[in-house]
Amino acid sequence: MEYFLMGFKTIFSGMYLLYMFAGVSLGLILGALPGLTGSLGIALMLPFTYHMEPLTALVFLLSIYTGGLFGGAITAIVINTPGSSANLVTMLDGYPMTRRGEAGRALGLALGASFCGGVIGCIFLTLATETMANVSLKFGPGEMFMVVFFGLSCVGSLAKNPLKSIFAGLFGVMLGTIGMASTGAIRGTYGIVSLMDGVPMIPALIGFLALPEIINLASSKQTLSSSNTNNIGLKAILRGIKEVFLHPIQVVLTSILGVVVGIIPAAGASVASVLSYNLSKQTMKDKEFGTGIPEGIIGSETANNASEGGALSTLFVLGIPGSNSTAMLLGALVLQGWSPGPKLFIDHKDIIYQAFSSLFVQQFVMLLLGALICAFATYIIKVPNKYLVPFVIMFTLVGSFSNRYLTFDMGLMVLFGILGFLMRKADFPIMPLILGILLGGNADSELLRIHQSYDSFFEIFQSPIVVVLVVISVLSVAAPLVSNWRKGKAEN
Repeated sequence: MEYFLMGFKTIFSGMYLLYMFAGVSLGLILGALPGLTGSLGIALMLPFTYHMEPLTALVFLLSIYTGGLFGGAITAIVINTPGSSANLVTMLDGYPMTRRGEAGRALGLALGASFCGGVIGCIFLTLATETMANVSLKFGPGEMFMVVFFGLSCVGSLAKNPLKSIFAGLFGVMLGTIGMASTGAIRGTYGIVSLMDGVPMIPALIGFLALPEIINLASSKQTLSSSNTNNIGLKAILRGIKEVFLHPIQVVLTSILGVVVGIIPAAGASVASVLSYNLSKQTMKDKEFGTGIPEGIIGSETANNASEGGALSTLFVLGIPGSNSTAMLLGALVLQGWSPGPKLFIDHKDIIYQAFSSLFVQQFVMLLLGALICAFATYIIKVPNKYLVPFVIMFTLVGSFSNRYLTFDMGLMVLFGILGFLMRKADFPIMPLILGILLGGNADSELLRIHQSYDSFFEIFQSPIVVVLVVISVLSVAAPLVSNWRKGKAEN
């Protein structure tokens, strides 16, 4: 605690505040642009940190990371296009609120939830870093497979028709296993070299989620919001932020879940937000999730921001990056001549705890800058569709291309957009499909590791963690099916 408290004295002196404002601003802007993420910002700024002092470099890059986690929620709420996979489920309730003319309130809820989740993640990071990071060492291939399986089991609760959700999720898993497997086998590429690394996530996100909505907007003469637009601007955002504090129990529980998921290597903010949304939905039976309610946004945004604390704990203590962003941060540490792993935390504990101090300050910087950017973003809903649609299409094409600098990805995005539009017409939910793409590859690789590590698949059930995750997964699948059966029986 001595290093941590002294860190505030250091952070509030010198140029650190300036670097925090610059980093959070960059993260917010890149995170809000579809296809451009906070990870990209860290990658772009990484060479510039070579000649910086270690603490300055960490503060700057962590600020980009902090801003990027929330930035994706802005477009998820305003134009139904998440800036990153971490904000996928935010749009389930955020965008319906925009359609009702409550964009300001929705953005305020997301910002307030992100702030609370970030602060709680920082508290856990500071108080329990070494202890919590060691927990992740207990997660072998069996446990990791069940974590992914648990994430996939949530698809049944993400739409009104569980069976259609499961079919969409399985189709997503199939798409997620396209490409070269860990064994070297090539599957589903049809000879297309660009698919060797699998289906790229950014074109899939933009294609399945954004393009169908753009097609609907193009055929509509109304602006983005179908209702009145009086509830926009800074006042509405501030009211949304205050509203988050009316749900203290949900904020704390979903933040803790986010931290725990963040600790697990390769789980990440996207898995944290999905599991947290599912937890909120299962514990609040009286709420209609997916219709534009505050609890849906809070459940998603608290968890994905709190996961930052868990992911950084495994990075600093074990030297294990759990996401693209933390991998970039690890690269920054290597550039400073530091050796990743447990020794890193011993040799440079003072600098690391000072970086933790900066994370607390960054949450307040994000709250300030985020409110200003959200206030500007709310006015997008007033733009007539004939101007907004071409502008959004341009960004979707640029975002898809900038992912790997391949024109193939632009065509793939258009193909996914047409498929997503047809799925919506047939009343198939898109979210389970995206979740399947996101987790399908991980499930495949972890299943292979189980095959290599155990004589029989059933040996993994010797682990209590695996048994607990199996029980929770079964309940996640059964709960929506039983609920629908009871509703049907009551109507008859």
